[in-house]
Amino acid sequence: MTLTDLHIDAHPRSTAPAFRPAAALALLVASHFLLNLDSAIVEVALPSVKRDLGITLSELSWIANAYILAFGGFLLLGGRLGDLFGRRSVFMAGLLVFSAASLAGGLATSATVLIAARAAQGLAAAVISPTALSLLMAVFPDRTPEERAGRHKALAVLGAVAATGGSAGYFTGGLLTDAFGWQSTFLVNVPLAALAALAAPRLLPAGARPGPRGRFDIASGALVGGGMTLMVYVLVGAHTAGWLSARTLGLGAAAGLLLLLFVLRQRTSPDPLLPLRIFRHRALRGANVVAALVNMAIGPVIFFLSLYTQQILGYSALAAGLAIVPVILTVTVSSTTAGWLLKHMSQRAVMTTGLVLFAAGLLWMHRMSGGSYWIELFGPECLVGLGGGLVFVTFTVSGTSGLDEDDSGSASGVLTTAQKLGASFGLAILTTLAGAGTGAAGGAAGDAALAGYRTAITAAAVPVLLALVATAVWLPGAAPRAAANAVPRRSPKASPAPAESE
Repeated sequence: MTLTDLHIDAHPRSTAPAFRPAAALALLVASHFLLNLDSAIVEVALPSVKRDLGITLSELSWIANAYILAFGGFLLLGGRLGDLFGRRSVFMAGLLVFSAASLAGGLATSATVLIAARAAQGLAAAVISPTALSLLMAVFPDRTPEERAGRHKALAVLGAVAATGGSAGYFTGGLLTDAFGWQSTFLVNVPLAALAALAAPRLLPAGARPGPRGRFDIASGALVGGGMTLMVYVLVGAHTAGWLSARTLGLGAAAGLLLLLFVLRQRTSPDPLLPLRIFRHRALRGANVVAALVNMAIGPVIFFLSLYTQQILGYSALAAGLAIVPVILTVTVSSTTAGWLLKHMSQRAVMTTGLVLFAAGLLWMHRMSGGSYWIELFGPECLVGLGGGLVFVTFTVSGTSGLDEDDSGSASGVLTTAQKLGASFGLAILTTLAGAGTGAAGGAAGDAALAGYRTAITAAAVPVLLALVATAVWLPGAAPRAAANAVPRRSPKASPAPAESE
């Protein structure tokens, strides 16, 4: 399947200029690829940053964490900004900020400037990611079975291409750092993001109808931004500080209080940043639970496999990146077939198939003992990738289908937030378990480290198995119908409205 295979009907009653869905999809997929690429590409360059700028380990960790905190903390806000102020305009603004922040990072001569640049990149990514998904849903609606099939294909392409971003980042980061210095890992984003922003007005629709132009609730923005950022901060530092430490419990309680106040405010606000009505959608609730649980496993597992191949098998950084390629390739294959499967099978059936494959691969990895990669890891990685591709496309379809277009940005923000929080929580927990496994093993350092990695990867199967329960409870057991699953609209609309002006 290629991008040119994708097609949707034109909107004859829309005043928006004609656009090509395949070109729009290419731009949106490229933006997701860029974000995933950037997350990995900078990690590879961190040792060079430390040597060149003479910064401390604490400052080095903040270069990584500043991006994570800003990205995870403001996803909900980023998704709603697109609903309020125009998705294409907000998407373009995010790309331009990302480009400017990357330039600042590449020119930085101190840790302070570099940390600020990474935080700005994270804020921009928190806008780009949910608005890109929301725009994809606008380009590929799901009003008819034919349109729904087109959306599934588009999401499959998104999943396949985005999945390669992280792996490509490790290769690209190493090559750029060796050839041009760590600054190039930032500067490479500058023209790419800027060109994407310039192409957006020509390739993306202004909107099939106007989004709600209500008042922007600053208090709600402060509550959700502060609460989510603090929550991610707690998760990032829980392994070091201790899960039951006063710091973790106190800051965790503060984050929970801020988020509770945010929810209470959304119940009474005439223009909520997060319309709580979207949670009446049963499949959306299930999709977000599954997304969080699955991401507790996949990101941390890739992290521990990278450590295992380098520290136990003795691979170089580049070889360790190549060792993850089977996961990427099989994710690509299964993502591109998920759309066809969803056309013939229920969401529950496709999700269950993917989760079983995923869990089987993780449990198989329990046999790794420092022996041959091809015997101990190649097969399990293929199962993880095949299952992961099916799962990603299915929870994205479940979490975004049948919604009022006015709420698509919020739904996208919620789904992306669930993934980021799940990944942060999973890495924190599995790192703790890896440390416990290492300590319990004793003996030689290599054997102890092997025991820790094996413990963490095996434990990652637990949230995947829990996702099977969530799938059985919440996901549709029959072919989804947008009309049946749609959330009640706030007001009836007799006919389509004119295109959004931006």
